[in-house]
Amino acid sequence: MSLYKKLMIQTIIYSIGSIFPKIINYAFLKFFTQSLKREEFSLYTDMYALSFLVIAFISFGLENTYFRFLSKKTYDKEVIFSTGVIVQLFITSFFLIISVNSIKYLVSIAGYKNHPEYFFMFFLIIFFDTICILPMAWLRINEMALKYTIINMINILIQSIFIIYLFSSSTKNYYDYSYSKTDFNSKSYFSIFELVNSFTDKTGYIFFSNMISSLTNFFLVFPILLREVSIKKFNKIIAKKMLNYGIPIMLGTIAFSLNENLDKILIKRWLSDEINGAYSACYKIASFMSLYIRAFRLGIEPFFFKKSEDSNAKYYYEEITYMFIILGLIFYVLICGNISMFIGFLIDKKYHLAIPIIPIVMMGNLFLGIYINLSIFYKIIDKPIIGTYISLFGVLITILFNGVFFLIISNHNSFMIPAWGTFTSYGSMVLVLYFWGKKKFLKFCNCKKTWKIIIHLFFAFFLVIVITNENKIEISLFLQFLYLIIIFVLEILEFKKKYTH
Repeated sequence: MSLYKKLMIQTIIYSIGSIFPKIINYAFLKFFTQSLKREEFSLYTDMYALSFLVIAFISFGLENTYFRFLSKKTYDKEVIFSTGVIVQLFITSFFLIISVNSIKYLVSIAGYKNHPEYFFMFFLIIFFDTICILPMAWLRINEMALKYTIINMINILIQSIFIIYLFSSSTKNYYDYSYSKTDFNSKSYFSIFELVNSFTDKTGYIFFSNMISSLTNFFLVFPILLREVSIKKFNKIIAKKMLNYGIPIMLGTIAFSLNENLDKILIKRWLSDEINGAYSACYKIASFMSLYIRAFRLGIEPFFFKKSEDSNAKYYYEEITYMFIILGLIFYVLICGNISMFIGFLIDKKYHLAIPIIPIVMMGNLFLGIYINLSIFYKIIDKPIIGTYISLFGVLITILFNGVFFLIISNHNSFMIPAWGTFTSYGSMVLVLYFWGKKKFLKFCNCKKTWKIIIHLFFAFFLVIVITNENKIEISLFLQFLYLIIIFVLEILEFKKKYTH
């Protein structure tokens, strides 16, 4: 019981540190959709989509690798941390040098010739964020949940303060501004004020604030690096093993980033910025599910690895995964069931065009959460390549759906196809992992609750479809209340059955 209590406390603290920044971002969502044109919001989401692909590559899966090598207990933990950080620092430094020297070519390829300063800021954001991954993981593995949370909250508060200040103090006419007046290669860009004044639209304020926040994060974790990292503790053999273990995870992470961002990257370039702005805003609402997934994962993942060698590990995996799915479905029904009532509080009306994607993408995100929980099967037996294969299969599904999207590109409502691609891709990945695990790694797969979970999934999805097509709020609320009662009764009966036999 004490184990569960400790796990619950840590999960709550991690949730605050992880979810609070996300909540702040969602609070800014309405502000951004009101302040930015849809094409500007499209630029904002596209820059982050491209950066996530880069971070997926240069992070090299070292966070999961770090957790796994510590769980083996065959290496000195200080050696593992120093080796991982030095490897990460080398990779990110190489990236920064190459990127800054190739900026003209990169902005041309990406279609951002008018915004090289945005790319420069994102190079720094990516550099500092990636360097901070392992120190933040170090805090988690050493159960410093409070410090982890404080750092995250400081970062988001600094970013928020800068955004509010820059937006409120702006008196510049962005749309009559001639970009040719400023030369990015001039030394004036090394002046912060000149950099801010060079922005041709307000999205630059968001990126600049993020850059300051990322730099702050680096300074906050720097004492950990200074105290815990030593070149003398760098081990070439361990470095090679960590890279070999991390490469498949890195490929899987890239595949995941493609699944998450390919649709928005393509809609911007093949439909319009206006459509992509609406799609991206509604996609962010659908990503509410990621808040739940992230909070659950932060507290559970280190616990999973620690329990991997225990004789009763399978029992913990089963129970926690089942609990994750049930709570996730309740979250799904309540959010989607009431979306019509609070959508106006989250995004401006001009973005409501893409509201129909929300239930589809949100269920896809829940599938992703289930996959992340089940992925422990191959991580604890040192087979991350399995995740790579499955993620690439998911990317193939995504590409096929977006291929269909291209075929009917003349229809602006075709943005529903990439949404169904997200749903199908993540759903397929769950099925492949489940059947692969059942066949190859039976000792980690228990099928007793499989049909029960399937029924829960279909029931919740069907209920949301009914609710979203129901115009009467009273009926919608009644159906949600009835759903909660049914789930509660079923779980109480299951609990009594388990503990009375």
